[in-house]
Amino acid sequence: MFLLGRKKPASPSEISRASVVTYLQKVDVFKDLTKEEIETLFHGVMLRECQPGTMFFSPDDASERLFILKEGQVDIYRLTPSGKRLVTRRIGPGTIFGEIGLLGQTMQGCFAEASSSSLVCIATKEDLVGLLRQRPDVALRMLEAIGARLKLLEERLEQAAFSSVKARLASFLLANAGQQNGTLEGYTHAEIGDTIGALRQTVTETLSELQRQGLVEVGHKLVRIMSRSGLEGIAGE
Repeated sequence: MFLLGRKKPASPSEISRASVVTYLQKVDVFKDLTKEEIETLFHGVMLRECQPGTMFFSPDDASERLFILKEGQVDIYRLTPSGKRLVTRRIGPGTIFGEIGLLGQTMQGCFAEASSSSLVCIATKEDLVGLLRQRPDVALRMLEAIGARLKLLEERLEQAAFSSVKARLASFLLANAGQQNGTLEGYTHAEIGDTIGALRQTVTETLSELQRQGLVEVGHKLVRIMSRSGLEGIAGE
């Protein structure tokens, strides 16, 4: 069972095999496989419906599993030493994720949790080994996808190193504020500064500037986004 959650999720319902095959044929890395090949290679793989709060894996989970997100959104996050949640990546439909040692992808130290109602295909290490043995071309495409993801992460790190504190703060707020209410709660200015590489005083001054511009509202351990598009413009500078 892959559900490890801090929150108790509803029991996932299994969707029809036809739905699994139809969806997998639309995923880029499997696009050259025929319906019959998918049915054979992914025998036993099910599409499951998951409620918000469903935990796919946590740092103490040693099993290797491949997740393919069909619908919804999944947050990949870490916990700070003080227990604050820091989202490092938000995953959308069509994305492959998980602890996949065979392909050099690791999620060590991370949590993965559904942040909205989601549909996911779940494959075990055995499923993946069988697929790679029979279709090495698929393995190459998966490696290319993981390589592209690593390149994107490197570009983001480079951007973080050379972008302004204002841009880094805007990116942090966009990534970590709640999607429903646009609110970041529980973080001190010092903790935000530690995360984005800035002094506490600089974070306070920058938040005050964003508030004067009408982009955020600032309270005690609380920042509420008032203009997501405005912050996105700053983050992209």
